[in-house]
Amino acid sequence: MPSEASPHLRYAVLTDVGMRRSVNQDSVGVAPTTAADGEDQVFIVADGMGAHAAGELASKIAVDCVPHAYLKSKQASAPAALRHAVREANSQIFAKGSSAAEFHGMGTTCSCLVLSASGALVAHVGDSRVYRLRDKTLEQLTYDHSLVWEMADAIDVLENEVPACIPKNVITRSLGPHERVKVDLEGPHCVEQGDVYLLCSDGLCGVVEDPMLGAVLDALPPQEAAQTLIDLANLSGGPDNISAIVIEVQEGAHGKDACKEQSAGLGLQVMGAAAAAVASLGLFTWFLSIDHSIGMLFSAAACGATTVLAIMGVEKTNSGSHRRLFEGPYGNGPYRHADCRDPRDTAVALQSLVAELNHVGEAKQD
Repeated sequence: MPSEASPHLRYAVLTDVGMRRSVNQDSVGVAPTTAADGEDQVFIVADGMGAHAAGELASKIAVDCVPHAYLKSKQASAPAALRHAVREANSQIFAKGSSAAEFHGMGTTCSCLVLSASGALVAHVGDSRVYRLRDKTLEQLTYDHSLVWEMADAIDVLENEVPACIPKNVITRSLGPHERVKVDLEGPHCVEQGDVYLLCSDGLCGVVEDPMLGAVLDALPPQEAAQTLIDLANLSGGPDNISAIVIEVQEGAHGKDACKEQSAGLGLQVMGAAAAAVASLGLFTWFLSIDHSIGMLFSAAACGATTVLAIMGVEKTNSGSHRRLFEGPYGNGPYRHADCRDPRDTAVALQSLVAELNHVGEAKQD
């Protein structure tokens, strides 16, 4: 898919079979491809698993289903709609996997990013990733559902400190193999002008280090950045399918408003908690029969405040649909940070890559 532009965004979507695979089981998608001002836009990467064409089919189902189900659920809040959409994709893949022996056990990762007037929301299952580059710092917004990351958490070390005997390609969660799946939600994160997002399969982040990813995203526009990242993965051996979606937030974006809305949302949450406390106090005094009139006053005030907060927490979109704001925050991300200010790390990595390529060339000549 070529580079595209939406109001306040420009993005590129690329996928490549890599150097060692005969079939590309990754799928990528954007919906709608060009969003109207204020309209939600869904970006998704899925890395399929399964024999024959099963993995390819599983990832395609995810990429087709999630954006459609999310955008169709206009009356639900964004987090609820996104979680439902990913679970719907899981149900469809599970049903397909149960329908024939050749599809049994089919599955896929699923990492999707929703950009809207109320911020950036991520849903995630598996070990594909969503990154954000801001102020030359690359942040991993998703948690890898992999054996390495789970073990690292269990023994309280970084994933690169896990014993080398632990296989890095074993994932602990995916869409399809089971009837139910736990979906991670992350965010909402405020969106700022100049932010760059990267969604990728592990065919990219598994071979290209985070500082290199950040340096490329910082230096190049989306189309060139996506192609360069795929080229770097292939030059590093291309052991797997490689997918990259690069999104740049441009001038005039609604990010500052989103940040303000989230701050306002936090205020509403505090007010809601206060209203709940008032209601509890009113009920407490009522049941203790200390003073029924005071209890009634507390309860009435709390009900009024709660009603106002519920009304304030609903946004009417341009299409006439409603999205409740100020939910969350969800997740514990960002999970990893890479400082991309110092170009020396990138230079050393490139030097190492060039040396390795020269060595391969000399070996072929011999």
